[in-house]
Order: sequence, then structure tokens, then C-alpha cells
Amino acid sequence: MTFFTHFSELSSINPVMPFDGQNLTLILIGLISALIPLIIAIPLKEKGRRNVLIGVVVLIVGLEIARQIWALSLGRYDFAEMLPLHLCGMQIILMPIMLKTNKSHWRTFVYLTALIGALAALLFNETILEKYPLWHFQSLQSFIIHGLIMVVPLYDIIWLKFRPSFKDLPFAIIFMVYLLIQSIIINAITQGNYLFASYAPKNTPLELIEGLVGSTLYIPVMFAIVILIWVLQLLPFYKRRTHA
Repeated sequence: MTFFTHFSELSSINPVMPFDGQNLTLILIGLISALIPLIIAIPLKEKGRRNVLIGVVVLIVGLEIARQIWALSLGRYDFAEMLPLHLCGMQIILMPIMLKTNKSHWRTFVYLTALIGALAALLFNETILEKYPLWHFQSLQSFIIHGLIMVVPLYDIIWLKFRPSFKDLPFAIIFMVYLLIQSIIINAITQGNYLFASYAPKNTPLELIEGLVGSTLYIPVMFAIVILIWVLQLLPFYKRRTHA
């Protein structure tokens, strides 16, 4: 059954290509997945809205567990490809921590990483592009989970009234440095490309950046761009202090 077959064993298929009809359909599926929780929460009160968010995070974790079961069922688990160590994959740990602690620095970190990371994955999904067709477990799982990951911080802001703050930016930068170092080490062991720290993925803006600055400056420039994006994400919530 090709629905669960690894891309290396698929033959005579029409894989998803960048922004073709299949790709646009999957993007739409991801966006609908993101929209549904926002709509469900409209008639609810605070407790109900928080329960919806918990349900979304549980669903995200469940979808990743399903992906891991699928990967194991292939009979040759690929540590370079399947570990949940990209920023979106790490949300299965970060989001439960956010819900459990309710600390602003975790909520801000999820906002900074999940929103832009999942949006990028919806638009430039290197896991799927040129590998899998639309009607495949990996394709549908990937776009649905990224839609849900993207909506979590938006939901937190819209319905739970959270406001990210610049005061949590130093924590985000330090923790991101740790994750980057961790990924470099794991990539060396697995020959993977987690956090895209080994090379830029095809058909993404990162490929253009690496082409412009070269492999030596790729990581420093990428990290600087990430921080700039984070600053832009935080600006709408910045309140200038007024002096009496």
C-alpha cells in the first residue's frame, strides 16, 4: 500500500513539487487545520478555551507519535531523518512544558519558534517536496501537524490573551544557541540535518542565503536573521514606558 511506503521505495508516482496543485492543496489543508481550533473557541469561556489548547497540543503529540510508529514500521528507522529534532518536532516537548509551567519565557519561546517555523514548513516543506505525493501518510501528517503547531501561539495570544515580551528574548537566544549546538553534535553522529545546521534544504530561502554567503557564514547569518525575525515578531507587543 503506497499510502505508507517510504519515498525511496515509491515508483511511478507524481510527487509534490514546490507550489504545484498538490502543494497548494496541502498548504490549504494545513491552514484549515490551524483555523478550526480558533473557530471552536469562539463560543467558549476561559476554561473551555484552555481545554481546547490542551487538546490541540495533545493532538500534536499524538500525530508525532503516529509518525514515529510509521517510521519504525518501515523496518529501518532513519536516525538522520526521523528524530523530532527540528524546531517544529521539538514542540512536542516545548508545548507541554509551556502548558504545565505557564511561564512567560516558555510561552514566548513557543511563539517565536512555532509560529514562524511551522509557517516556513507549510510553505517550504523539504520533507515532502519532490519525495511524496499528496495522498500519503507523511504528506498529510506533516501539513496537518504544522498547521496545528502554527496555531498554538496564535491561539495563546488571541484567546488566552498572552502578550510576548522583549524581556524573554535573552532566554530565547540562549536556549536557541543550546539547541543549535545540540543539533550540530547530533548531525555529526547521525549524518542528519536537524535545525538545518549542516546545510540549507532545497527549495527554501535558506538555500538562497547559503548560496550568497557561503557555507562558512551560513550558520552565523542564519542565526542573525532568526533573531531579526524574532525582534519583528515582538515589536507589535512592545509598549514604550512613559515617565510621570
